[in-house]
Amino acid sequence: MLAGLSATRKITMHVEAVNRLHLPEIETLVFAGGGNRCWWQAAMVSDWMKRGWHLPPTLVGTSAGAAVAAAALTSDGLQRAFESCRQLFSDTPRLFEWRGRTPRQWRFAHHRVYPAWLASFVNDSTFDAVREAPQQLIVALTRPARALGLKGSMVAGTCAYLVDKFLWNRLHPRLPRMLGLRQEFVGLQQCATLAEAQTLLVAAAAAPPFLSAQHVAGGVAIDGGYLDSVPVLPEASAARATTLVLLTRHYPKLPTLFRYRGRHYLQPSQRVPVSTWNCTAATDIQAALALGSQDATKVMQSERVTLEPSRH
Repeated sequence: MLAGLSATRKITMHVEAVNRLHLPEIETLVFAGGGNRCWWQAAMVSDWMKRGWHLPPTLVGTSAGAAVAAAALTSDGLQRAFESCRQLFSDTPRLFEWRGRTPRQWRFAHHRVYPAWLASFVNDSTFDAVREAPQQLIVALTRPARALGLKGSMVAGTCAYLVDKFLWNRLHPRLPRMLGLRQEFVGLQQCATLAEAQTLLVAAAAAPPFLSAQHVAGGVAIDGGYLDSVPVLPEASAARATTLVLLTRHYPKLPTLFRYRGRHYLQPSQRVPVSTWNCTAATDIQAALALGSQDATKVMQSERVTLEPSRH
């Protein structure tokens, strides 16, 4: 168990507030999905790194969270990712692009914007650095249920996710698994080529019709959020104590920093003020980044999160 966790306050049967967390003891950092809300994570991690913190050995992410984690693997990657995103959004006046007279030629702007954004920080000049980074990045994907197929899995997974998330308000939905959707983890550094790495990151965020399903490792893959937007590895109990999950959704009834099933979770102090999916000039990603910076400062100043190693 991490040092400094004395004086925790029980919130529910399974959730405990945490008074202090020592970042140097974290071995696994999880980036939840959340579209543009993930800029909150980017600001949080960037602030800690500027203070001298180093990323832990294992990163886990899905959807845009996986992309933010990939950007963090290279020097100035998070800054480049933010600037390119802002430029791409400013150059996109409409969410829906009419490219012809037939419906097959109509598509959401994400088909163009998301791959271009990924290529701005995972490209020919950075791919070697990504593969040689001391941290491994594990990307979570969703595999469709065999009995339902791709379309049936998307419908069932979306409905099950919404019921599980908003009706039962669970951190980790259970219904998608019960319906046969499967989670799979793929290491980014296992990709032999740049094209494979980019396809993997696109697949982790592929939520049709915004982004098309992708073929990864011999099968169809869609957004990891269809099964669970908060991807956690099936760790042993002892390893969970050194895992920190960066959420992007705000849970008003839960503490800012808490422990659940042995893992540690840090959530935004309020709803992240940005549209999750909009990728047009009307989207203010700076607001999400600003909240992340503010929250990073708060947790450090309050010493709820510290950079000093524990004293045994």
